[in-house]
Amino acid sequence: MFIHYLKYCCSIFVILTFQGTAYAQAYKWVDENGQTHFSQQAPVDAESEVIKTQPGPKTTPEQSQQAVDELIQQQQNDIKTREEAKLEREQEQKKAESKSKKCDAAKNNLQKYQDNPNGRTRNADGEYIRLDEIDRQNKIKQLRQDIQKHCS
Repeated sequence: MFIHYLKYCCSIFVILTFQGTAYAQAYKWVDENGQTHFSQQAPVDAESEVIKTQPGPKTTPEQSQQAVDELIQQQQNDIKTREEAKLEREQEQKKAESKSKKCDAAKNNLQKYQDNPNGRTRNADGEYIRLDEIDRQNKIKQLRQDIQKHCS
């Protein structure tokens, strides 16, 4: 019986303690240097003004939960958007690197065909053959088109 009474008294004490701190007054005053100060305690040597504070808006637990859920959803959407943007940047970077490699390869191949008119090349079967001048010029033309495509 005594324990039940003790729990009851402690509960009331805790509620009253926190209630007093929740509605603490705020004071505003100006010191001799003209600076404005705010505090929960009134100054001893200066005249102060009590600032009346309004309690926060009353919301139901459902409204609070809905607001929290909306914030969580917004954060998840922001994270998803950032991840998608990062993935897109990485893909663009890979495309740019691939395009640069193709450009370098086309320039290198063009240089080889221009510098070595009697050079050999591989055909579709993997055999080395010598190109006649017409095929060589067609290959050079094709490589120039590849350079325009990959290097622009």
